[in-house]
Amino acid sequence: MSEDRLRDLLREEPLPDAADAERRGLALVSRAYAERQPATKPVLPRLAVALVAATVLAALLLTPAGAAVRDWIDDVFTAGVRHAEPALTEIPGGGELLVQSPRGPWVVQADGSRRLLGRYEEATWSPRGLFVAAASGRTLSAIEPDGTPRWSISANGRIGDPRWSPSGFRIAYRAGRSLRVVRADGTAEETVGPMSAAIPPVWFPPGLHLLAYVDAQRQVVVAEVDTARRMDAADASPGVVGLAWSADGDRLLEIARRGLWLRDVQVSKLGGGLRLGEARRISLPADAMVRAAAYSPRSDALAVLLERASGPGAPRSEAALVGPSGDSARRIFAVSGRLAELAWSSDGRRLLLAWPAADQWLFVPLSHGARLRAIGDISAVFSPGSPAGARFPRVDGWCCATGGG
Repeated sequence: MSEDRLRDLLREEPLPDAADAERRGLALVSRAYAERQPATKPVLPRLAVALVAATVLAALLLTPAGAAVRDWIDDVFTAGVRHAEPALTEIPGGGELLVQSPRGPWVVQADGSRRLLGRYEEATWSPRGLFVAAASGRTLSAIEPDGTPRWSISANGRIGDPRWSPSGFRIAYRAGRSLRVVRADGTAEETVGPMSAAIPPVWFPPGLHLLAYVDAQRQVVVAEVDTARRMDAADASPGVVGLAWSADGDRLLEIARRGLWLRDVQVSKLGGGLRLGEARRISLPADAMVRAAAYSPRSDALAVLLERASGPGAPRSEAALVGPSGDSARRIFAVSGRLAELAWSSDGRRLLLAWPAADQWLFVPLSHGARLRAIGDISAVFSPGSPAGARFPRVDGWCCATGGG
């Protein structure tokens, strides 16, 4: 049964014990009327009606049946942010978005204008947004944001998870099961790991050409890509599906559906060494499932998107900020429904949360007093001319709009 049909049935269903509540209310009013004293103003009938209303409201809110009604009302009000803007006319906070749709990746400018780059399956920004690395089948291409191709290379296996280095000089990608790196001009391909897990690699943010990935033996590996030298390796945490560096490179996060693990990282710049610390688990609610986690590009703030069961019906989603040590969390947004992903703005001041069931993007500010903005009808924006069942797109990056490499 669809969610819309369920809501229609609930609206048509009479409130629990409505008939009994009405009879009790009428009896109370009748007794109050019969016992009334002469007065110059009709105070008691109004008071009695107020008492009846309070009694019925209390029954609805405090009884088990009333709790179900209360939860349903909450779901109705949280099936999407009210008064969402009907069109994407600008990106709140500025910057540029890279959005993957069934038709391929789109570049969205700060003013909301957008361009389809072509039939590519995955894409990633260069560090300053001047280029995009895009994968299609066994081909990796570097293209400009207006769709102009610069170069393409081919591989023996299917290419996936392209990631442009912070320096701008290297692009990592997986070709089949091997992890490879190519220079930003499309030359000098090198194999970093002959066998890697199907998990995107992550570049060391301070700019050194260090790459963290998970190999086929389920070890977290940090390698220096210019020499293909392993710096350190450690057994991956249970169920790891993703990795993320803190902005200063002092911590490496391991992401699993049922938990998050944090490792301190020590880098010796003089000796050229690196050491991975022991993984420690971040404290999360016992019933929480991790949907996404990402570090701010500007600080050590860690944003986590959690999904928590709330009985029958839709789950509840919460976005929270976790402290640097992983021992504290502050909830910044929650809805009744399933949020799918999060992305940081390049200035670290906002989070973009995707809400597919409501067909909305939510731009959540992290400063107090700033207004949340919701943009609706997202599927149609990135599937022009498609029927009503267009698929919800995926945000592949929120980049800066300033010049550089």
